[in-house]
Amino acid sequence: MRVIFLNHSTAPVNLGGAERSLLRLVEEWAALRPDFEPFFITKAPAGQFIAALKDRGLPFEAIRFRGWALPSRQPAPPSEVATFATTDYAAVRKMIQVMERIRPDLVVTNTLVAPWAALAAASLGIPHAWFVREYGDLDHGLNFQTGRASTLHDIGLLSQAVVTNSFAVREHLSEHIDAEKISVAYPQVDLEKAFGQSLEEAAVPPFPQAAAGLKVTVVGRVEHGKGQHRVIDAVGALKAAGITASLCIVGSWTQPGYDLELLDRARGLGVADHVVFVGEQSNPFPFIAAADVAVTPSTIEAFGRSTLEYMAVGRPVVASSSGGSAELVQVGVTGSLFDIDEPSTLFEALKVYADSPALAREHGKAGAVRIRQLLSGELGNGPVVDRLEALGGGPSYRLPDLARYWFALPEAFSAVGATSSKMMVGLVVSRLRTRTGLVGRILRRPRVAARRLLDR
Repeated sequence: MRVIFLNHSTAPVNLGGAERSLLRLVEEWAALRPDFEPFFITKAPAGQFIAALKDRGLPFEAIRFRGWALPSRQPAPPSEVATFATTDYAAVRKMIQVMERIRPDLVVTNTLVAPWAALAAASLGIPHAWFVREYGDLDHGLNFQTGRASTLHDIGLLSQAVVTNSFAVREHLSEHIDAEKISVAYPQVDLEKAFGQSLEEAAVPPFPQAAAGLKVTVVGRVEHGKGQHRVIDAVGALKAAGITASLCIVGSWTQPGYDLELLDRARGLGVADHVVFVGEQSNPFPFIAAADVAVTPSTIEAFGRSTLEYMAVGRPVVASSSGGSAELVQVGVTGSLFDIDEPSTLFEALKVYADSPALAREHGKAGAVRIRQLLSGELGNGPVVDRLEALGGGPSYRLPDLARYWFALPEAFSAVGATSSKMMVGLVVSRLRTRTGLVGRILRRPRVAARRLLDR
């Protein structure tokens, strides 16, 4: 079976959860079906995702495009909208050309933010499936250009199947998409590999030397929505209650100076010497293994890959009660949940483990068992492959000439517009130089022109 996958991110710094989940799906699909032939359309320019494709010997084509969900709350000015539209029209046309050349049985979109492969597939009559791995606006602050309801409705309209990474996201989408069309598949992690990596030595010390008391690790991009500030506050509250705790923060920061803001926050609470930033780590698992408890403090997560990784290493998890992490954690068995609007609930959850290290170990062991159960069966990649393969077959590859003409128009008009603008500037300059226009007439008869202007 031949399948084209659209990936939305260049991954300039590191592979995100969506990219890692896609690569894992493709690897498992290839292991299950020897006749499987993947091809990738990914966003240009080259980044870590293209590097990962090259490492695996996977074929791809990079195309420049934007999306229908942009990182801005303010409406884009008309000139910007027109520029983006020209780029995206050209992208759809190129995707149609790729699909006509590759002739896939199925097209899969691996992002909420870009519909262009879905439009190209619909134009050619190719079955299409959509993986939705984020909320978009709620978790990443994106602005849907046509509104959330319209965007989600169109995802359902353009797809024969929709796959989400959690039941929380499935419920969110079912307000606008037929629930029967939506299935759930948890992102897969090589659990044995993760555990093996956790036994390696950490690249840098996770905690201050001779740190006593409760050790806490948080893995994820260092930004406000990921909630590291909440854990710093909880560590400060623990100190105020006479309990020593140390915090290891793993991850890169996208906002320059935000780590310094967090350190200032910790300094104000008197716990700066108990907070360690180790940055982005190619192997985060030793930092998780060094902790007594791990926290997912995000405002909302579509799934919570870090929660899964904590459990894979055998650590109890304290996670926010909103989003996908809440369905992974069994309260009182593998960890606990806290309310982001009630800071004391995070403090109380951590205090339980500070008071009972044995309970932390018990919950960690239970979590390792539970995550192995969750990633198997109906929530694994095997059932997803079966559902997707059932969609393939019979694409028409018939694109009306009108559609082909229509997709080419923006580039054509853009070129004409640029030429017209140059011609207009040239004409103005020429008329000024030859003194044939209004300015020229004034220059030729300055006294008469000046007198007329004074008389007005």
